[in-house]
Amino acid sequence: MSFIVLQANLVVLQSSFRNTWYFDVCIILVSVSIIYYFIQKRIKESASEQKVLREKIRNATKDLQEEIKRAEDSEKAKEQFLANMSHEIRTPMNAIVQATRLLLEKDPKEEQRKYFHIIKQSSDNLLVIINDILDLSKIEAGRINFESIDFDLQETVAAAYNIVKINADEKKLALNYSFAEDVPLTVTGDPYRLTQIIINLAGNAIKFTEKGFVTIQVTCLEVKEQMAMIKFEIADSGIGIAADKLDYIFNMFTQESSSTTRKFGGTGLGLAISKRLVELQGGTIHVESELSKGSVFSIIIPYKVRDKTQITVKNTSTDNTVKPILSDLKILLAEDNEFNQMVAVDTLESSIKNATIDVAKNGREAVEMILKNGYDVVLMDVQMPEMDGHEATRIIRSSADEKINSVPIIAMTASVIKAEVDKCFESGMNEFVGKP
Repeated sequence: MSFIVLQANLVVLQSSFRNTWYFDVCIILVSVSIIYYFIQKRIKESASEQKVLREKIRNATKDLQEEIKRAEDSEKAKEQFLANMSHEIRTPMNAIVQATRLLLEKDPKEEQRKYFHIIKQSSDNLLVIINDILDLSKIEAGRINFESIDFDLQETVAAAYNIVKINADEKKLALNYSFAEDVPLTVTGDPYRLTQIIINLAGNAIKFTEKGFVTIQVTCLEVKEQMAMIKFEIADSGIGIAADKLDYIFNMFTQESSSTTRKFGGTGLGLAISKRLVELQGGTIHVESELSKGSVFSIIIPYKVRDKTQITVKNTSTDNTVKPILSDLKILLAEDNEFNQMVAVDTLESSIKNATIDVAKNGREAVEMILKNGYDVVLMDVQMPEMDGHEATRIIRSSADEKINSVPIIAMTASVIKAEVDKCFESGMNEFVGKP
């Protein structure tokens, strides 16, 4: 009985306690304590998680930086490899191509001429393959660079024309080019890539044309907001392309058929590379063709035009093969390869009347000979023993003698990758000529 009374009293006491203000305070304090406990616990857990996360981020960042460095090192190694391969392959190729050309100019016997032509055609094909592979490597690596400089559009097309004319003359093809009257004289863009594209397309046209003609026609579609849409059409009377093959000819390693490859050679890269070069400049390329009747390749490239008054053509004549007459020049050839020395000297002597040509085997000899003798022009190889062409050029440019430090220096090297070409100009060279 007393137990029941005690329980009843406790219930009454609890009920009365709940109704007091200090009960509410206790509840609040307990609640705050519990909340504070869980907050502190969560803060500690969060701090621990953040520490772990920071460590993971630090490790991930470190790994990413290492991956980036490895990728950059790999790209540099790849670029250096391409530069070295370009030089090592082009150096002997230059001797073969130039020596064969010189032999053909010396009026050989008919049987000898036949073999020389075989050597020339084979070396030309090999050179095309080398160029295509190097360009493909640069495109795939995203390392194709474009200039943005003012250049004479007609002179650029004429230069490409003169290069491919040699092959057209050998096949007795009629090769012509023309400019519409409204084509801008001077535009802003990349003249070197334009030359490459025209040589590629016109060279292809000549290769696949046994008789007839190849023409290069340049027109201006419109000039709007200082942008000129220039159209280049390369037409031929060659073998043509089947209608069902037109969609595939711009694919890499693709030619119309295996018989085409066997007969005409090539890698099937030229058109694919030309297409990419055109598109990377914001242009388009299109082809129309009919079997046995020929093809027309049309490319449209936008170029900046600074002054509308420049929209005039100097001369629409095809005959732009006028060569300046050089004579009585004192020339220094810096070249370590004996075969290239021989063909270079022979070429210079046959091209320049009364030329005096001295040869230096390396950059150190070149510097000594220039300081001692003085020259009208220097043809400087880049990769040479003892002292390379870059260092030799820098020493020449630092001379106190104005006649010495201002001598024209032309880089003559098989390393034709843009980074290597840029180094030539950075070291103080005036111009660049690739081998072959």
